[in-house]
Formats: sequence, structure tokens, C-alpha cells
Amino acid sequence: METEPTPQPKGDRRPYVLLVVFTVVLVYLLAFALLNTRAVEVSFVAYSTETSLIWLMLASVAIGIVLGAIGAIWAGRRRRHR
Repeated sequence: METEPTPQPKGDRRPYVLLVVFTVVLVYLLAFALLNTRAVEVSFVAYSTETSLIWLMLASVAIGIVLGAIGAIWAGRRRRHR
């Protein structure tokens, strides 16, 4: 006598959804980087340099994240001292 396999309960689909979202974002960022390789000139006060547009954009994002984190820390300390 053969028994029928018991149906498995549907598992949590969250890891699969996150994997798909992560993959899509990664592919998009890779395409974005590959399409923005044109060299641009960046002028500073004392000198100028030439770099790929994607590096300039990534550096701008990194600076924004750092300044945002510093601002959030500073604002949090001001609230605690009141």
C-alpha cells in the first residue's frame, strides 16, 4: 500500500521576493554603471580632474549619506540635551 504524500504547507515567500528584488536592483545598478562611463571634468578650487560620471555620482551619494548620518546624530543629541 502506497501512501499519498502529505501536502507541504506554503512556506514564507519573503526570502524569494527579497532575492528577486535584490537581483533586479543589482542588474539595474550594473546597467546604470555601464551606461554612465563617459568622462567628465570636475573642477575644484585649486585644481581640476577628469573621472567617469558613475564615480562622480557614487561619490556624491556617499558624501550625502555621510552628511545625512552626521546630521541625524547631531539632531538626536540636541533633542536629548533639552
